[in-house]
Amino acid sequence: MIKPNAVANEKDSPYYVKNESFCLKFESFISQLNGKSKGNYNAWSYSVLGEIKTSRKWILEYKKSTFSSGNLILSAKSQNLFVSAIWKTEYTSQNIPDFIIKKRTIKDMVSQLLRKNFSEIKSTSNYILVSDSKSKIIDKLIEILHPLFDLNEIYKISKLKNVLTIELRTDQHYFNIFNQINNLNF
Repeated sequence: MIKPNAVANEKDSPYYVKNESFCLKFESFISQLNGKSKGNYNAWSYSVLGEIKTSRKWILEYKKSTFSSGNLILSAKSQNLFVSAIWKTEYTSQNIPDFIIKKRTIKDMVSQLLRKNFSEIKSTSNYILVSDSKSKIIDKLIEILHPLFDLNEIYKISKLKNVLTIELRTDQHYFNIFNQINNLNF
């Protein structure tokens, strides 16, 4: 169960209402899939975890933290916001090789020249795929996640040691995109 951990005067804040709404939608989504959820929220943050078992077991984790500089003289623009969504499942089939998709760095550009397992993602030049072999499942994942690549909300996607992990930097649920991935037969 997701519970508030706010002090009384926070509950009138529009930020509290927004975080509460986010958490209630998350809890409802997990419940619709006969899953379990837990976590807490207040005006400054939320941390929620859901576990569902459809054709496979998924762990969904969403976090938001607002940090302040602590200096009353500095403007609110000096506050920092961290948002994260992680979708994770075990993947034991051999249909998909180990891989990593991440934002391109300068170091990656040099590595790409020296190693053959780096490739550009066709739809965006901001991300690279590191894999020793090609897979239709990887292509399908990229196709489904294309809107999030366009928004630069993908942090990293990996399948390593039989665990598929999709990490986002967003304060959106994207349940429709998750459902498309969940419905993939991989």
